[in-house]
Amino acid sequence: VANGVDSDDQSTSEFTPIVNLMNEFMLRDLSRKQKAALQARFKAGIPTRNEVIYGFKKDPNRKHFMLVDEEAASVVRRIFQLTVNGYGPGQIATILRKDKIERPSVYLTRKGIVMYKNKTDLSRPYDWADNSIVNILERPEYMGHSVNFRYKKESYKSKKFIELPKEES
Repeated sequence: VANGVDSDDQSTSEFTPIVNLMNEFMLRDLSRKQKAALQARFKAGIPTRNEVIYGFKKDPNRKHFMLVDEEAASVVRRIFQLTVNGYGPGQIATILRKDKIERPSVYLTRKGIVMYKNKTDLSRPYDWADNSIVNILERPEYMGHSVNFRYKKESYKSKKFIELPKEES
């Protein structure tokens, strides 16, 4: 419609292949520029992700940076301490449920940090799952590591992500 092409009138579609080819080149060029901008941010020491993980909050003074959210960080520290003390993920989840500690999705939604209202059941705020504990324990960010470029796409056309080896991320 924007290019004035009418499929019933062959004379309006003479340049359609050329326009499509130019659009393809433009998309490929934009994809390269976007990747280059992310690489430049990474090399400058600026975090490349916007996701706020449990135990952190966005820094109001520095875009893209996170601060420790002490209330949630104390729960994360407790999870690590319980692990050091020999408790497994299921046991830790049971302890947190018993102590009425809000699970991460409920906490982040209540604080307005992340909106999980459509994805989580807010009627069961203390229903910790074993895999939530495992996810916290496995995240390198909790050990002070910055993780970028964990995944890549083969092409800008693809929606499928490929996980890179840990040495490359």
